[in-house]
Amino acid sequence: MHMNVREQRILVTGGTSGVGRALAAALASGGAEVVTCGRREGPAAGPGARIHHLTADLAVPGEAARVVHRAAERLGGLDVVVANAGVQHLVTLTGGPDPEVLALARQEIAVNLTSVVELAPAAWPHLAAAGRPAAFVGVTSGLAYAPKRSAPVYCAGKAGLHILLESLRHQARADTPLVRVQEVVLPLVDTAMTAGREGPARKISPEAAARAVVRGLGGGRAVVPVGAARVLLPLVRLCPPVAERILRDG
Repeated sequence: MHMNVREQRILVTGGTSGVGRALAAALASGGAEVVTCGRREGPAAGPGARIHHLTADLAVPGEAARVVHRAAERLGGLDVVVANAGVQHLVTLTGGPDPEVLALARQEIAVNLTSVVELAPAAWPHLAAAGRPAAFVGVTSGLAYAPKRSAPVYCAGKAGLHILLESLRHQARADTPLVRVQEVVLPLVDTAMTAGREGPARKISPEAAARAVVRGLGGGRAVVPVGAARVLLPLVRLCPPVAERILRDG
């Protein structure tokens, strides 16, 4: 099932910076009408604008459903939902109880996983009612497959999202065959989240990541690995210890 983004009504969470912002711009330039959301205020949409912004904190219960409702209202429906919002904190869980660490961990889980659990059932009636091929897309990371030592909660949340998307795919095939579920697996991307960090592979730009996501939407593959993730995923299957060693200290 292939999709052209032209005239598609698309919601992108986490769309005020990094990959989300670049993705919204790429989709709009391809002819889609896009609603983004983020904790920061977005630019005001002028007449004829194809990108519209909602201010929302997806760590707050109920916000994901509210965003879906407002996006569908603004666009007259939804054809694609991209669960892109994410936060990452470098934390240590082996140093004893720390209220600050636990607060950061709760935020990571809420944004990176729980918000998608809220987003999916809110979005599904709109996607199923689109009357044409639709998509629910989750953005994960190579760290969902081979975690690093310094961000255990982030890695766990992305791994949980990977499994959530697999289960959603099974449900969608049985219940709403016109709605496909896709996972985009990102490598290290040059964003504020990764500032000052280096990995075994060079960072790619948010714009390059966004172009790969748009191609993935058009191609219809269930799992869309981007950049170095195209090498990592086979490596995880064929030689897990090597993949683990490469990313462990990233």
